[in-house]
Amino acid sequence: MSTSKPLKTLSSPQNSHEIRSAFTRDGRFTNFKQVFFRTFHTHRIAARTFAFTMLSVLAWLPAMSHALDISQGWRFTKGDDPAWAKPEFDDSAWKPIDIGTPWEKAGHDGYDGYGWYRLRVSVPAEASEGAYFKHYQRLTLLLGAVDDVDVTYFNGVEVGRTGSAPEDTKGHYESIRRYDVPAEHIRWNAENVIAVRVFDSDGDGGMYKGTPTLSEPVWTDFVSVDIDHGHADGIYPAGSLMDLSAMIRNTAFETLKGTVRFQVGSDTWLAEQREIFADISKPAQLSAGKSHLETLTFKPPAAGFYQVTCTFIRDGDETDISQSRMRGYAPEKMDRPTDSPKDIRTFWDKSIGDLATVAPQYKIEPSPEWSTDQTDCYLVEMRSLGNVRIRGWYEVPKSPGPHPVLLRVPGYTQGMQPAQSIPDMAVLSLNIRGHGNSTDDEPGFYWGGEADDYLLRGLDDPQKFFYRGAIMDCLRGVDFVSSRPEVDTKRIGITGGSQGGMLSFAAAALDKRIALSAPDIPFVVDSMKGFKMTAWPGIIIWGWHARDPKHNTWEMAGATFSYVDPKNLAEWVECPVLMGVGLQDNVAPAPTAFAAYNQLRNSKDYRVYPEAGHGTPPEHLVAKMAWIRERFALVK
Repeated sequence: MSTSKPLKTLSSPQNSHEIRSAFTRDGRFTNFKQVFFRTFHTHRIAARTFAFTMLSVLAWLPAMSHALDISQGWRFTKGDDPAWAKPEFDDSAWKPIDIGTPWEKAGHDGYDGYGWYRLRVSVPAEASEGAYFKHYQRLTLLLGAVDDVDVTYFNGVEVGRTGSAPEDTKGHYESIRRYDVPAEHIRWNAENVIAVRVFDSDGDGGMYKGTPTLSEPVWTDFVSVDIDHGHADGIYPAGSLMDLSAMIRNTAFETLKGTVRFQVGSDTWLAEQREIFADISKPAQLSAGKSHLETLTFKPPAAGFYQVTCTFIRDGDETDISQSRMRGYAPEKMDRPTDSPKDIRTFWDKSIGDLATVAPQYKIEPSPEWSTDQTDCYLVEMRSLGNVRIRGWYEVPKSPGPHPVLLRVPGYTQGMQPAQSIPDMAVLSLNIRGHGNSTDDEPGFYWGGEADDYLLRGLDDPQKFFYRGAIMDCLRGVDFVSSRPEVDTKRIGITGGSQGGMLSFAAAALDKRIALSAPDIPFVVDSMKGFKMTAWPGIIIWGWHARDPKHNTWEMAGATFSYVDPKNLAEWVECPVLMGVGLQDNVAPAPTAFAAYNQLRNSKDYRVYPEAGHGTPPEHLVAKMAWIRERFALVK
C-alpha cells in the first residue's frame, strides 16, 4: 500500500511529452507500456507472448476520436527508386507486409540497405471537423519506430525525415516518427498514398514497432512537462533537501484548465509497484502560449533514488500528459547488502581452474579491411570454458610498443567490431559466446522461443549458467592479450556497457591482471531487485517463472544470479573503477548500479548523466577515454 505525505510547496512543471494510453510528441509512455517498449527497442528484442502483443496494440491507440488506424494494407519492396514516392506509381506487384516487426521477420532475412513501404488509404472528411485541425490545418502522421532512417511522403510530397543515408544512421531506430501532414496535400474521402523510404545499415530494419495512425492534432501535442535536474547530474548531496521543479508549457491556441499533480515515489520504473512518499494536486490554468512553473521541496527519508512525476490532467479529458524522472539522494551512502552464496569463492576458483584446463589454441590472421593508417587489425580465435570457440578483433598500434591494452566486451546481443578509433593502445574487441562471430558452439540471439534469452540458459544450475561461461570468456581474453609480446601486461583495462558493464565488473573482480575497469550502465546488478523494478529484462524472468511456477521459482533464479551479480563480486575488485550511469535508465537502473559501486573498496569514481536512459552520451566516452589514458600514462 502506498503512503502519501504532504509536500511543502507546489507551484508548476517543465516537459514530458508523455501521455497515458496515447501517443506523445516523442513517443514515450508513462506507464508499464512505456517502460516495456523503451527497453524493448533498446535491445532490439520483440514481445514474445500474446500479453505483450496486446500491450503493443494498446500503447499505440490514439487518444483522439478522429484517428485512423493505418497499420494494415502496407506493401513493400527492396531497392530504391525516387519514382516510388509518387502516388500514381503502380505498386500492385509489391508484396504485402506486416509492419510492427522487422522486415527480416517478414521474409527478408539478412537484408540491409534500402526498402520502401507504401499504403493507400482513404481519409474521411470528418477528420477535418475538429477545432485543432481547423486552427492548425494539418493532420498528424504517427508511423512508430523505423530502423534505421526514413524519408516519408504523403501523396508524393515529403512530410518528414529522420536521419540520412548512409551518413547519419546511428541511434535513429529508437525515435518515434511523428510528422505533420498539411491540409493542402490531403484528398478528403478519396485515396491517399503514404510512401516511406527506409535505409537499414545493419541488423534488423524497417517499420518495426507500433500501430501507425493518421489523426487530428489534439491538445496533448502542444503541452509539455519538463522536470528540472535540480543539480547538474540530478544527484542531491547528503543533508540537503530535494528542491524540485517542473515547467508546464502550453503552445496551443486555447487556454487549458485542469489539475497539476506532483508525486515523489520509490525508485521502481513500474508505476504500479511504486511507493508514494509525497503526493499533492492543485487546480491549474494554462494560458495559451504561456509557461507555468510548479515547485516542491522534499526531504528524502533515506539515501537512494526517487521517482519524481509531474502530471497535467485536463478537465473533462481521459488523457493526461506527464513526465517521470529519477533523481538521486546521496547514492554513495545507499545500503544494499550483498547476498553472496557461501561457496561463491569456491565456485569461481573452480571456474578459473576449469578454464585453465582448456588449451586456448590461439589463432590470429590479418584483417587488412579493418586496418588503418595507425593500427593493424587481426581476427583472433581462441577456446574458452567448455572448449567453446570465441573470436574477436585485435588492433595493434603501428608505433613501437609495449602498449597498454583495452579489452572491450559486448552488450546483450551486441556483435563487437573493431574500434578503429583508439590509435595509442592495443584493443581487443571480444565477442563472448553467443555473440557476433562467436556462435559456432553457443547459439546466438534469435527472435522467438526461449533459447534466445541468454538470461535463461542454464538458469537452473549455476555451473551451467550462461554467464559463468561468458565471464570466463573475458578472462580468456585477458589470457590472450597477456600472451602478446607487444602488450604491457601491467596496463590491461576492460570496458563495456550494459551486459558489458556487468562483465567489466566481474572480470575485474576475478582477474588481478586487470589494472582498471570502466563499466557503463551495468546490467543485472542487484538482480532480484532489478528484475522487479524494470519491465525488461525483468519480464524475461517473470515469463520464465509463469511457464512453470513450481519449478521455475524466484528463489532458484536468485540463487543462480547471486554467483554472477556484480554486487556480490565488487568487493574483490582491487583496480581503479570509473562507472557511467544513465539516471533515466529503466533497463539497468541507477539504484542497482550503485548497489555494486558501493561495495568497491578501492579507488573509484562515477559519472551520472541526468537525462540519459540505457546508454551514456558521447561526452562520457570522451571522459572515460581521458580517464583511461591518464591511468595508462598516455597523457603528456
